[in-house]
Amino acid sequence: MGRSKALRLNGILAARSQADLEEAGLLVARELGFRHLMFHGCFSWGGANRDIHFDNFPVSWRRYCAARGRDVLPVPLRRLALEEVTPLLWARVSLEHMRSFAKAAEHGLGTGASCPVRGPNGQWSLTSFVLARSGPSAERRTVGALPDCQLVACALHGAAARLARQSASPPRRIGGSPNGVLSDREYQCLIESARGKTTAEIGQALQISERTVAFHLANLRRKLGAANSRHAVTKAISLKLIAAGP
Repeated sequence: MGRSKALRLNGILAARSQADLEEAGLLVARELGFRHLMFHGCFSWGGANRDIHFDNFPVSWRRYCAARGRDVLPVPLRRLALEEVTPLLWARVSLEHMRSFAKAAEHGLGTGASCPVRGPNGQWSLTSFVLARSGPSAERRTVGALPDCQLVACALHGAAARLARQSASPPRRIGGSPNGVLSDREYQCLIESARGKTTAEIGQALQISERTVAFHLANLRRKLGAANSRHAVTKAISLKLIAAGP
């Protein structure tokens, strides 16, 4: 990993909340060249189980899967990946499940790799790094990034396990965005944007950098298919992700 990526990895390890962990993980995935990231971990502490999950998969794909009761990872990728001890390249199984992967590709999930990590007491996590397009060039990029992907997956697992140990209660969803379409940070930025605040004002209110605010606003605009922040607010209201008015 280069120096900037190592610094982002430190951000994962130092995360103090699930929102911090999500933010750091998505930034690292982007720096590795991947458009999408999904993390799902199951941790057990003191007899209580806690799942930690976040992703920035396309909203159209999430709605497609929710309407059909399907996993957001192309079927049966999650099961196959968790049977492995090393990263699973999507290309290894895509030919055997062409319809599932073709449908995912239609929604912007072209190809990628899923990295399993296991810990004590049955703990496990799966981190998937995804490119928007498939093809030979995309496969070469994915293979070349596999060592870094596995390192990031281990860092995410360790940080998530620490957060689960600190609190066995379920994570608080700020605003309760339906179907998990938006992350906590994206939802916060959307609310502040709906109040007419600038990126600098949003950063001050949320105690994050203006650059990070711009990152989250760009993500939520992409998820909602919006041309700008005002359009994103309008679409969020129409989708009932946020309420209209003060």
